[in-house]
Order: sequence, then C-alpha cells, then structure tokens
Amino acid sequence: MSNSSPRYDELMLWNDLRNGEEAALAKLLRIYAKSLISYGRKMVNDDALIEDCIQEVFIQLWQYRQNLKIDVGSVKAYLFAAVRRRIISEIKKNETISLDEHSSSESYFDIDFSIEEKIVKDETELQRVRLINERLNHLPKRQKEVVYLKFYKELSNQEIAETMGVKYQSVSNLVHEALTLLRTLFPDDAIWFGLLVWLFEW
Repeated sequence: MSNSSPRYDELMLWNDLRNGEEAALAKLLRIYAKSLISYGRKMVNDDALIEDCIQEVFIQLWQYRQNLKIDVGSVKAYLFAAVRRRIISEIKKNETISLDEHSSSESYFDIDFSIEEKIVKDETELQRVRLINERLNHLPKRQKEVVYLKFYKELSNQEIAETMGVKYQSVSNLVHEALTLLRTLFPDDAIWFGLLVWLFEW
C-alpha cells in the first residue's frame, strides 16, 4: 500500500524543483493553476493579468530555485501567497488613487458566497442555506477571504496565515468570529450548528 499523500507529493515536487527538474515545475503548475486563477478572480476581474502574475511567479520559482527553502511547510500556501502578493502589487501599480487610501490588502478581495451545492441534499433546507449565504456575504472582506480559503480552497488555519501574511491567531479569531455569527442563525438546532462547526473547524 502506498503511503503517498497530497502533501508528501507536493513536497517531493518541491525538492525536485530545487534540484533543477523542470518537469516538477510544470506539474506544480498543472496542479494549482486552476485554483490560483479562481483565487485571483476574487481580487481582480482581469484573467490576463491573473495569468501573467501566475506565470511570473513560476518563472521566478525556476530562476531562483536554488534559493528556495527546503522546509517550505506548505507548497500550496507558498504559491497562494506569492500569487496574492503579485496580483496586489499589479493592482496598486494601476490604481489612480494613492496607496494611503487603501487601509489594507483586504480591500482587494471580494466574493458572493453560494454554498447550496456543497451541503444541501433536500430542497426544504434551501431557506436555511440562503440565510447562511446572506450572513457570509455580509462579513468584512478580510473575514470573507479567510472563509473562502478555508472552505473552498481547503487550506488549514496555518496555511491561511501564510497565504495572507498574518498571524495564526488572527486567522483563528476570524474563523471563530464567523462561526459565532452564524451560530445565531440556528441557536436551537444542534444538527445544523454541528454542520457549521464541521465547515469551519476541519
């Protein structure tokens, strides 16, 4: 039986990349391109810019492969963080307003949540899901980004912290605040609250 896991495989590819194997770079791009494009679209409505940013990140990975850390931790988080920084940098270059008018990079992320397909098995539950969507869509943008990365991109709290360049405790606090807010929707329904806990705690 194979002991291979996604994390083990990506670390193997990372080490192969560091050792100069171009095929490893190409495989990492194939694995993560779709997710990185999807993430980028939550920050800017410009697929050409997003694809250019992803391409530049991977070009730099290859050019500076010998300087890459061995103990990268999470390759997925590393790539998300690199593309995030690159996109925000490009957005800032093209802004007509001064950078001081943006309080933080959270201003660049936005999403309209719609989670029906992930959890609804019965049409009668749609109203409850709509309530969840409504609450999620009223979260601050920074909190939306945390929820998106955790639920849609399956990043751990530590990986989210690395991606967004914030402390682990900040991510934990944002997840807890979102869960607390959603809990008010179903205070007497243990099954639905249990589902919400599962969504936010795995």
